[in-house]
Amino acid sequence: MKKNNQSIELEYYLKESISPVHYNLKNRKKHFEIRSSLYQLLGLPPNLIYGKDVLEVAPGSGHNSIYTATLLPNNYQLVEPNPIGCRDIIEIFKKLSIRHTKPKLKKTTLGNFKTKKLYDIVITEGWPGGYLDFDKKMLKKLSSFVKPGGVMLISFFPPIGGMATYLRRLISNRIILNKDNFQNKTNLLDKAFSSHLKNLKSMSRSNKHWIQDSLLNPYICVAHNTPELCLKILNNKFEIYNSVPKFTNDWRWYKSLHGKSKKFNENFISEYHKINHSLIDYRMSGTRRSSKKNNELEKLCFSFAVKTKKNEKFGVKKYKKNIEPFLKKIIKNIKKDLPKNVYLSLIEANNLLKKKQIDINDISKMKYFSSLFGREQCYLSFIRK
Repeated sequence: MKKNNQSIELEYYLKESISPVHYNLKNRKKHFEIRSSLYQLLGLPPNLIYGKDVLEVAPGSGHNSIYTATLLPNNYQLVEPNPIGCRDIIEIFKKLSIRHTKPKLKKTTLGNFKTKKLYDIVITEGWPGGYLDFDKKMLKKLSSFVKPGGVMLISFFPPIGGMATYLRRLISNRIILNKDNFQNKTNLLDKAFSSHLKNLKSMSRSNKHWIQDSLLNPYICVAHNTPELCLKILNNKFEIYNSVPKFTNDWRWYKSLHGKSKKFNENFISEYHKINHSLIDYRMSGTRRSSKKNNELEKLCFSFAVKTKKNEKFGVKKYKKNIEPFLKKIIKNIKKDLPKNVYLSLIEANNLLKKKQIDINDISKMKYFSSLFGREQCYLSFIRK
């Protein structure tokens, strides 16, 4: 656990004057259907938002907020600290011609946001993690605005799902180490990884924004979180309602779920640890394997993320000494149980990172790793007890 008293991600956004959370809105119907599907999977049909009080923290540029606004909540409060994001929110709602609830925008951080009001639904995406003390404090504060019986919707960044991005960050820092211009870095990484990103058929952001938010964003390697960490932070005040992807099918008889036998959270965590290895590759469909192996894999990926953060700018020697040993253990853990392409992808990435020099062609022509992307942004919905 690392102590920090401010948002690393916000500091980065402000420094570079960016809000890299723009989506393709040319096909608004498609965008709305994607958001509708997410909400439905999390147990939030339109009628659950209609007429309710909704708080959304860190909506970025507001591209996702316009869908929520069209569901006609009674009161829709947005809290966004990034001036670029605030400007985009104001602009996008000016142009929104279909019927919607006009949101109230508070230009401040969650840390500085004050209200006595409690909300039926509280939403945030892209943060906070569960590793930094600051993030834990913010998740607790966010949860304090939920009414009893209300719903909180958050995203979380599982370390297993982050492995492909951690490796791409390591590769990125080998080719941009001496280049200090932000746009030059973005353009160089676009050339290097565009062949990789072509394999993400449902990607809704531009390459540029993905690169700035994943490969250049210093928060990524400390953003990791898990359902278990969330529950510890929330201190038994919430029950897990749903998740994306779906981690559990609860086959228990509902008549037996009373008193100490309810155990919704315990059941969810037990099921999660049988399936979370599948997060390493978005193409996997949720096969099961040993919880013991998966617990070991999650711990190794946590350590890999932390070691990446500490050593990513120091070249091949530090990689071999401080990071490669963890990758070898991860490869050993998955070798017998996961698809061969995942194993070969990690081997290929490791071989590249051990080279003294890496160039753009080495990256763009990767055979296996170019298709490996994890499920790095997952979702949880909670009900406040």
